[in-house]
Amino acid sequence: MTVTDLTERLRKARRRLSDPEPPSKTSLRWLNLATVVVAMVFALLIIHLFAVLSDRTVPALVLARDVGASQPFVESDLATVDLVPDHDVRFIRASDRAAVIGRAPAVGLQKGTLLAAASLIPEGVPGPAFQVVGLRVEAGHRPSQPLWPHARVCVSPLPQALPCDSFPPVGSVFVAQVAGVGLPDSDGTVVVDVIVDPEHIGPALTAASGSVIISLRGA
Repeated sequence: MTVTDLTERLRKARRRLSDPEPPSKTSLRWLNLATVVVAMVFALLIIHLFAVLSDRTVPALVLARDVGASQPFVESDLATVDLVPDHDVRFIRASDRAAVIGRAPAVGLQKGTLLAAASLIPEGVPGPAFQVVGLRVEAGHRPSQPLWPHARVCVSPLPQALPCDSFPPVGSVFVAQVAGVGLPDSDGTVVVDVIVDPEHIGPALTAASGSVIISLRGA
């Protein structure tokens, strides 16, 4: 091999290094396939993560509208939202909805507020200006089903009981919330303690000195 041949080979080698050949069609196909596979794996990971988070969510109670302090909750006040449980976030589960109806917030709460037990007035404690009044209710003058704490009832004094189907109630009729129910005496009469708002304390005290009819009122 002459010096000229060696020089020519070196020149060709340098040219190949400086001007690489374009990738073949086979290489491009493999590159495209690898890109598609990576994209599919990423999509599957996103779907898996979403499924895991969805399985961990818990329905929680939020306010559907503003509720003032000491104003008992009614069904239409409450809505639900799905949350991922967090140790630092306290909330009331949607499954406890029935126990919240009739309870009242200690302070005014705005629409969208996540309900927590700490924001409610403790059970058995009436709100400010509310009063607990004991009513003697004879057998046959109360619902056939047992009354329970926080149940909303309509109280109509006798002897001229007025209907409870109007709202707001008329005359001496008033709506209250059950605080507790005593044991029946020998005649079947029980004392029903009710929580009365400031507007109806007068009629409630008057009713406490006589006979009344109590009926359950829907939320």
